[in-house]
Amino acid sequence: MKAFKVHANPSESSRGRFPYVVVLQSHLLAASHTTVVAPMMLQDGRSGLTEISVMVRFGDAEHLLLVGELAAIDSRLLKKPAGDLRQYEDQIRRALDRLFTGF
Repeated sequence: MKAFKVHANPSESSRGRFPYVVVLQSHLLAASHTTVVAPMMLQDGRSGLTEISVMVRFGDAEHLLLVGELAAIDSRLLKKPAGDLRQYEDQIRRALDRLFTGF
C-alpha cells in the first residue's frame, strides 16, 4: 500500500464527516498488519486550516487532510484506492514535520 493513496473511509460511524482516509505510512512496512492514515473532510467553510492540516483538491471538491488526526487501522479494511495525493507530498510532509518536531 503506497503512501498518499486515498481510500474510502472504512468506518461507517465517521464516513459521513470524513469520507476518505489517506495512507501516510511507507509501503516499505508492508509486513505490518496496520496502516497509518489521516482522515480527509470536505472543506465546509467552517473548518479552519491549521499548521498540521493540508488543503487538497480531490475529485471536484476541496478537502482538509487532518494530519493531526492520525490513526492506525487494519490494512485489510482499505479497499481499492480512489486516487492519490502525491501532488501534495511536500505539504503533507511539512505538516507531519510540524506535528512531530514542532517546526
